[in-house]
Order: sequence, then structure tokens, then C-alpha cells
Amino acid sequence: MKNIKFILFLFFVHQLSAQGILDRKEPKKVMKSGPYIGIQSGRFYAGEIGLEKQWKRSDKFLESTTNALHMGVNYSYDFTHFNPVLGYDLGFWHKENTVGLTYGMNVCMRTNFEQYRVGICPTIGIKILQFHIQTGYHLLYPFNRNYTSFDTNTIFLSARFLIVNERERK
Repeated sequence: MKNIKFILFLFFVHQLSAQGILDRKEPKKVMKSGPYIGIQSGRFYAGEIGLEKQWKRSDKFLESTTNALHMGVNYSYDFTHFNPVLGYDLGFWHKENTVGLTYGMNVCMRTNFEQYRVGICPTIGIKILQFHIQTGYHLLYPFNRNYTSFDTNTIFLSARFLIVNERERK
């Protein structure tokens, strides 16, 4: 009877171990930060530079979550009205899986050095290694319905490359 109990106990422990209940490991955490450079294309082309900090947590190979905070500046030139446009962005994006889309939100400000426009920008994109391609829509106030304000990109596509300066594993 003791042998049967011992064999059942070993079988039970083996099943728990096979399911990963006994040997759960802490997820890997990686923090990366550094500058990024990029280009934004919409009605106008704009160059981008900024800083980004990413937090990645991975349980298994294809199960990871990445969050990032970024702030940057972009510069474009409206050749039809000979107007330079300077913009500032502060935003956050989230990626749920290793192979998946990024979803984000930016707070932005644009100025032509005479007027300014502020707003929000929801984004969706894809990130592969250090490249991040995203598209979004700038909802800027005051709206430019009567052409009383300067023009800037509303719908855009941007490509960024993060240069990792600091990487910390936990």
C-alpha cells in the first residue's frame, strides 16, 4: 500500500512539474532607453528626434508585454506658404505580444512661431527589433477649417529607429 501511495505521489508531482506549477520562474524584465531618429510622412515630411524608454516583460518566448514612454521634437516646412512648423510630442505605446501591433496615444503641440496648435494623437503601429513604424491622426485645436491657422500633418506615417544606450535586465 505504501508503494502505491508513493507511486501516486511521484505521478502527481510529475504532473504538476509538467504543467509548470512547481517550477514557475519569474518573468524576465528588460528596460531599454536611448535616443531615436525618424521621419514622418503625411501632407509634409518631418524629421524626428527624441528619447524613449521601454519596459519589456516576457514570460515565454512569444508571450511578452512592452510599454514605452517617449518624448520628441519634429520639424517640417510648408513650402506652399513658406512656413516652418516645429512640433513637440509626449506619448506612450503598448505592445501585448512579441509579434503584434503597438497601440499608443500622444499629446502634441505644433507651432509656426506665430501661432500654436495643441491636441492628442492616437496611434497604431508595428515594432520589429529597434524599428517602429506607426500611423496616426493628429486631433489639433484650433481646427483649421477656415484656413486661419497653419497647416501640419493630420494623418501620418512615421518610421523611427531607437538607438539603445542603456539596457538593464532584472
